Amino acid sequence: MKHSLENAVPFLLARTGISMGQAFTKQLIPFGITLIEWRVCVTLYEAKSSTLSEVAQTCSNDPSTLSRTVNGLIQKGFIKRVQSKLDRRSYVLNLSPKGRKLTESIIPLAQNYESIALANFTSTEANELRVLLKRVYENMRLSLLSH
Repeated sequence: MKHSLENAVPFLLARTGISMGQAFTKQLIPFGITLIEWRVCVTLYEAKSSTLSEVAQTCSNDPSTLSRTVNGLIQKGFIKRVQSKLDRRSYVLNLSPKGRKLTESIIPLAQNYESIALANFTSTEANELRVLLKRVYENMRLSLLSH
């Protein structure tokens, strides 16, 4: 089979992700947060509390890189670092009330961008796409673990 960049799955995924990320990033400007900061906030919103490693895994970021993002969100008052009740040597991250309010105000925008991306898809097609993308991600995650 002849290689075609326009049909290569990595290219299609990257191009789609970049396009969606750029469009959504513009919507985040009035809120004073970046796309990665949004991902941290919504991760903590859904998980209630997580370690830095757990958030990094969910956001697909390196923990050391994400640490700077988390510190910025702490300085902005959107998240709190609290000593773990299970292990006094570790800390968990939680959204502050200010961070929860921010996240709840942005969720409708995120849902709108998903609706835009999935326009002309049936609900069955949208769900199939989610399943397929999760499978691609898992394949890549396992591939990275084996190398």
